[in-house]
Amino acid sequence: MEEMFRRSLYPELDDTDYGIIRALQENARLPFTQIAKDLGVTEKTIRMRVQQMQDEGILSLVGIVNPVKAGLHVQAIIHIATEADKLDEVVAALNAIIEVRLIVLTSGEYQLFTQVLVRSYDELSQFLMKKLNKIPGITRMNVINELKILKSKYNFVR
Repeated sequence: MEEMFRRSLYPELDDTDYGIIRALQENARLPFTQIAKDLGVTEKTIRMRVQQMQDEGILSLVGIVNPVKAGLHVQAIIHIATEADKLDEVVAALNAIIEVRLIVLTSGEYQLFTQVLVRSYDELSQFLMKKLNKIPGITRMNVINELKILKSKYNFVR
């Protein structure tokens, strides 16, 4: 019953695509031959469907790096308010900054939600003072330090 409910959440995906995505979310290195066997189709079907979903932007097969293990020990969420006519310029400036991992347009008193990853609190301080504070059009910021990641999942299709 629960599986039927989960499956009903994704009517845009047929059963084969849904099965492929579920399998690859659990183990992106799972051989196509195994997925084909589990779904009762040919390996060629799996290869073609994966390629098609990649071409359509539905599926991306990427390696995910643990930022802490890679030396980025400080992560912060920064809410950013901008002048109304400067939003595009602020976003362009943020896109050019390597420490900025994520930029989201939001509703509410802050137009942007960003995530920044750096090696230390000193580096975060330098980032705020020497990079973020220098972007024209930013009117206000709210910096929130991430103390501990309690959940981080990439399983969007349940």
